[in-house]
Amino acid sequence: MQLFQDLLEQEKQLRSDVIPLVPDISFKKALKFSDTRYFNLFLRIAKAGAVAAVLVLLVFSLYWKNDDAVTAPLQDAVPRRFVIFQPEANSVQIAGSFTNWNNIPLKMVGPSGYWEVELDVTRGEHKYVFIVGDDKKITDPTILMKEEDDFGSENTVLVVEA
Repeated sequence: MQLFQDLLEQEKQLRSDVIPLVPDISFKKALKFSDTRYFNLFLRIAKAGAVAAVLVLLVFSLYWKNDDAVTAPLQDAVPRRFVIFQPEANSVQIAGSFTNWNNIPLKMVGPSGYWEVELDVTRGEHKYVFIVGDDKKITDPTILMKEEDDFGSENTVLVVEA
């Protein structure tokens, strides 16, 4: 038994030369949350994250596109009436640079086959197309200036002057 105790004592001495104390590496002790420096740092990071989130939401809300924003009156805008004859159509819409390429429905004018909408359009050059039904795109037959788009279709080019 004495031999066993001597061997244990010898092993303690051998280990004590290599590692005098075993460090406590627990997570809580390593971070020392009780220390106010770390708590203040955590608060600063949280505040910076909250400010960044608010800024991102503000930027997205400024550029968010919806139908109310598209049809709202614009400064320096001119009211423009768009009309097309499509007697067989169930629905007609218009999409263009002045609507942020959102589809705006036209209303049928009685049983005449004409569809119309009045929109405020800013001064300058705009491109647009009529959408008949769900997917048939046609240019405005009353305007001669047309331009091919990047998708192989044609758009009407409208120049609104002062």
